[in-house]
Parts: sequence; structure tokens; C-alpha cells
Amino acid sequence: MILQLQPGKLKGDVEAIASKSDAHRALICASFSDAPCDIKLSTTSKDIEATAEVLRVFGTDIELTANSYKVSPRRYSTLKCTADCNESGSTLRFLLPVAAALGGEVIFKGTGRLPKRPMTELCQTLSKNGISIQQHTEDFLPFTMSGKLTNTNFELPGSVSSQYVSGLMFAAAISSGGIINLTSKLESASYVEITRNVLEKFGIITEKSEKYYKLDKNQKLISPHVYSVEGDWSCSAFWLCAKFMGSNINVSNLNMNSPQGDKAVIQILKSFESNKDCSVDCSDIPDLVPPLAIAACARKSITHFVNAARLRLKESDRIESVAEMIKKLGGNVETTKDSITVIGHGSLIGGEVSSQNDHRIVMASAIASTITKKNVVINGAEAVQKSYPSFFTDFNNLGGNINVISLR
Repeated sequence: MILQLQPGKLKGDVEAIASKSDAHRALICASFSDAPCDIKLSTTSKDIEATAEVLRVFGTDIELTANSYKVSPRRYSTLKCTADCNESGSTLRFLLPVAAALGGEVIFKGTGRLPKRPMTELCQTLSKNGISIQQHTEDFLPFTMSGKLTNTNFELPGSVSSQYVSGLMFAAAISSGGIINLTSKLESASYVEITRNVLEKFGIITEKSEKYYKLDKNQKLISPHVYSVEGDWSCSAFWLCAKFMGSNINVSNLNMNSPQGDKAVIQILKSFESNKDCSVDCSDIPDLVPPLAIAACARKSITHFVNAARLRLKESDRIESVAEMIKKLGGNVETTKDSITVIGHGSLIGGEVSSQNDHRIVMASAIASTITKKNVVINGAEAVQKSYPSFFTDFNNLGGNINVISLR
């Protein structure tokens, strides 16, 4: 889909969509708890539905209604199925360890860039604990997992993906306890805090240190019966950055006490107000970089986004795709292997951008139209379906002027 957005500020109220980070985790915990759970959420997305569908294949009864997922827990039996994770890294990295804990044979597959995203370290630690993984092609996906965990004492680096740790925590919860030992510093630690928070709401207490996460034995997942999914700070960041750039937007349904690390957008945007050169450490907030990079273009100073190497492992190589987006829109940007430097001039010119099939590049390009002099054209705008299907509806309701050039 190709969209043309005319320059102009946005104005109005918008409600934060449901946090997909929170929803993924709640669906998994509810699937293996002691009683049904009604997971309340205002919106869903391709990624959330990918997790729900794999859990259905695993045997959980999940019904999507207008404002909730009604989950009836899975009864344990050996798996023999195919799990299509679509493009969702969370689905794959969370539910592979879950499948290993349940035991059986599962063919995992996915689309987009997912088959090329890192999985080696997670598979290695599972292999050391009784699991066989056989790749079908040169790409990592599809592969067949077979066997059942013989041990829940895991060891892996924390520097590749916090999703590995969360997935192993779910496996430990299903297996009545375990420990995840870290051989290096954990990146994006706030996402593991979301996992710990959801597990606690389902009755599982976890212990942490700099070197491990531990789930004591003899705990079980207990349904809260009703679970309300928080608003999503990661997607709301686009509206908050648009507000920083001069739009009059009020975002509701955000929890200031949320474990979501991306609530840091508030403090980062406050630091941007000084218009002095500054540095943003991206190690714990990689998903904030696309909207913050556009906000940095609205500053008349230099913004360094550092410790950003893991952006190259996202739905696109986000160091390159963010830089290309800014250049195509007439901005000034430089990159290294693990950083992005934006030389802000207060505005952008406009132009044509490729989404690189990355939902966050689409949304960042859209809010860029609030500081451009000419139109912004987005190729591949349908990528927003991954996390925020109603993004352009909300954009339009806020006064954005959108023309559909092509639906193909």
C-alpha cells in the first residue's frame, strides 16, 4: 500500500492501544494456568494474534471477542503440530521454550525477516537440556523441535535478546521452577521486568540478580480470572514525539508506573527541549529509536543514538532503515555499526520513503509529515498491521491528511 501524507500538525485525543508486550505474556500465562481468564484489551494486532494462534495449535481454547481474549487453559499432552509465528519474534522466542517444556514435535515457521533473526543462543541452551532442533533450509526457519526438557537450569548470554530470557522463564514456570544464568550483561532488561510483572499477576514469584533469574519450585500459574492489558508505550511514543514537534495531542490509557521501559520516552523528550547536543543510550529502548530520530530532526542540534547495535536485528536493519528514512525526507544523518547521529535543522523537506516492511518505519515516516514542507509518500504502509492496525485511522482522526495512491 502506498500512502501520501500532506504536511500539517495533528490535534486531538488518542487512546493508547493495548501493549503487545503485555498481551503476549498474559496469553501465555493464561494458557497454562489453573482456570479460565478473560484478557481485556482494546485492540489486537498481527503479532498478538500470532501468539494466540500458536497457543491454539498447542491446544489452548482462545476466543477473540470485541474487547478481550477469552482463554481456557490447555490440558497437558505431547505436542505434534506446526507453529506459524508469522513475523513475530516474541511469538517464536517465547513459545519455542514453552514447546520444549511441554515436549513433543513441533515444526516452527515464520515469514518476513523472522527466519533470519537471531536464535542460535536460545537453541544451544535448549539443546543442552534435551531438545533436538533440525533446520530445514539455510535460513533458521523453518525448523523442527523435538524432545522434552530434561533440565531447567539454563545458561546463555544476555546481550542478544531479552526475549530468550522471557521464553525460558515461561518454560520454567510450566516446569515447576528453574534458573536462567546470564553469561553477559542483559540488554533490554525492562522487557524481562514486564515478564516478571505478568508472572507475578499469575501467581509466580521470581528472583533476580545481575547474573540470573530464578523461579523457585512448587509454584504454579494461578488465573486472576480477569486480566487488563496496559496501554502500549512503544506505539504511543509516535504520538508523544509528534506532540514534542508541535502537534496538540493528548494520549490516554498510559500507566506511568508501568514496567514498560519505553515510558522513558517522556524523560528523553524532556531532555530534547534544551536544544543542546545530547546522547541517547538505546540499549534498553531500541523500539523508541525510529520516533525519537524524527523528533531529533525537529531539534536544531545534534543527537547521538548510541549502543544501538541490536537495531540491526529488528524487522529491518533499523540503523540503516532509520538513516535512509531521514535522508529520503531531506534530513542529515550519519551512522556507524552501532550508532545513529542526527544533525537536526528544525524541520524536514519531505519525500518518498520505503517502509522496509517495518511497522515502526511506517509510523515514524507518518509523524515526520508534521514537520515537513512537502508531502511524505510511504511505500509499504501496510506494515503497520504488525503492531498498530488502526494507526492511520487514529492519524486521520487527529486531522492528518492521507491520500491512498495504491492499495497494492
